[in-house]
Amino acid sequence: MVDDQPLADLVASPAFATDPYPILARMRTDAPVAWIPAWGCWLISRGEDIEATIKDTRHFTSADRVTSVIERMPDWQERLPALHENFAVGMAQRDPPAHTRVRGLVSAAFTPRRIESLRQRIAELVDQHLDRVIGTGRIELIGDLAHPLPAIVIAELAGFPVDDRERFRDWTNRINAFFFASGVALPEAGASANAAIVEARAWIRPLLDERRARPRDDLLTASGAVEIDGERLTEAEVLSTAITLFLGGHDTTTGLLALGMSALVRHPDQLALLRARPDLVPAAVEEMLRYDAPFQLNLRYVTEDIELRGQVLRRGDLVRQALGSANRDPERWADADRFWIERPAGRHLAFGLGPHFCLGSALARLQAQVAVEATVRRLQGLRLDPDADPTPDHRGDITNRMLRSLRLAFDPPG
Repeated sequence: MVDDQPLADLVASPAFATDPYPILARMRTDAPVAWIPAWGCWLISRGEDIEATIKDTRHFTSADRVTSVIERMPDWQERLPALHENFAVGMAQRDPPAHTRVRGLVSAAFTPRRIESLRQRIAELVDQHLDRVIGTGRIELIGDLAHPLPAIVIAELAGFPVDDRERFRDWTNRINAFFFASGVALPEAGASANAAIVEARAWIRPLLDERRARPRDDLLTASGAVEIDGERLTEAEVLSTAITLFLGGHDTTTGLLALGMSALVRHPDQLALLRARPDLVPAAVEEMLRYDAPFQLNLRYVTEDIELRGQVLRRGDLVRQALGSANRDPERWADADRFWIERPAGRHLAFGLGPHFCLGSALARLQAQVAVEATVRRLQGLRLDPDADPTPDHRGDITNRMLRSLRLAFDPPG
């Protein structure tokens, strides 16, 4: 099928959401810079070009990339004002120097020492969730571990009420449903996404007021109080940053755990190697990120006409950089489609690159390392549940790659 159908049709088909890698492999060879009519944007698939365009903020900017999409919607001023304002001031939607200022302020509160201090708490949470299922011989990895773990961790780190984590999961799902789950922004989902921003802001403001009156050791307090060279985040920036924390703070890590453990159990030789060599856990997590990245497609906005691989990209065009394709590019990786936890270290793009490198990468890595080590060690005989459909149950989101469920079996103790 991949060899016979037009590439643009394949990219816009359900097959791309299920398994994009064979399609992207053909694109790297036949159409490394391709216009996708169904998405209304260019798709760049070679690792070399993806790196170059990420670094070239003069021609490919993060600024306006989301707001420009919103502004193409009819009556957006009346229908989507909160959504537009949130992304207009958001850290991820800016390039230097504005991005540098906001990221610097947030990074000052998101230090490596703070992240490393969470290791014991993360281990406690992982053990608590495994304790609940260890006597059953079965685990549904998403619901039993991969979703609750990062949701609780980001809630505690940020200072959000942990009991409200299902609320910010709901807001995340509604916002993501509008932005590019299918390759295009869906107008019919716009009202719900805008309402999610309004609801989230109404939820965050009292928390901020409480932290100003009674500061705590959390990111919500720090983001409202941290100061560099006499500057603080504005109210709009603090609200947008808080929303970014729960948008990016749990769903992507859930995807990493789900996709990574799915790859591991589907490669029993690598699972056996990891059980025998727990020192390989950090390398295994990096291979999980490379092999099947939870965040697949970067969005950029073209600021000036530029030619790339014989194609002329015009000012105002949208561009998608296929990070997952760069991570499988044979020009960058030997035996790129092999899942191999002893792979020599290299630079994958699962967390992006440059000024927009994921601020939460250290936290995601830490959670994955702790969870993978404990799951492999404690759940002996780990395997796909023989009573479940062995076909991967993908969510159908081409940007934030995710499994809906992952049912595993293991040998209960005793």
